[in-house]
Amino acid sequence: TGAILAMADYPNFDPNHYSDFPLEEFVNPNIQRLFEPGSSFKAITMAAALDADAVTPETSYYDPGEIKVLSATVRNYDLKSNGYQTMTNVLEKSINTGAVFAMRQTGHEKFLEYIKRFKFDQKTDIDLAGEVSGDIKNLYTGREINFVTASFGQGIALTPLQLVNAYSAVANKGRMMRPYVVEKIIKPGGESILIKPEAIAEPISPETAETLTSMLVSVIENGSIKKGRVPGYRIAGKTGTAQEARPEGGYSDFFIHNLIG
Repeated sequence: TGAILAMADYPNFDPNHYSDFPLEEFVNPNIQRLFEPGSSFKAITMAAALDADAVTPETSYYDPGEIKVLSATVRNYDLKSNGYQTMTNVLEKSINTGAVFAMRQTGHEKFLEYIKRFKFDQKTDIDLAGEVSGDIKNLYTGREINFVTASFGQGIALTPLQLVNAYSAVANKGRMMRPYVVEKIIKPGGESILIKPEAIAEPISPETAETLTSMLVSVIENGSIKKGRVPGYRIAGKTGTAQEARPEGGYSDFFIHNLIG
């Protein structure tokens, strides 16, 4: 429905003694700070490729372990070559070169179109103050290296809520909802206004959503995050690990980890 049942962030502060805390702790990073999602974005890349009929879960390619783009070399996180792999394997093993393959099969123009269909260039319009929109301006340069790195979630930046909302659309048979916190408003005099769920986009088809969900279930069942299993349930999920981008450019030695499903 888009209803936010719980939201938390850290570090926090005591509102009764807010002057004792630094200003940067007053923001809600779920909606007010951008981060590069890393490999959890591969599911979005795969959503685009599947929906554009550029690949199927069984489409195979040869993983050489690295790809050269002009003077840059892009490698897999484990610095290994995996040989022939399917698109499902790409998500299970989180293979960078596989995400690049899926993006290239889709094409720059279509890939950017799907990123915009998932509204990563816009605010989610949640009913909280101060929300910021994602940053995908690198993709408007047309440079191949920017599309290559974006395919596995680097060089573009999102809010955590944007990524949550995109995965929610996959879980919701391709329908994206507007996230909201307030369930109802009670006016003076007792009149109640109930907030209704609102669909805001359909970035992918129900068929694509179902296919991708099955692939993400395989990530939990057969990939490296088997501890994400819950007995009696089919869990769909993907991890992301991205180097923290420095404001002045380049990357720090810190990593941001996420698991979304």
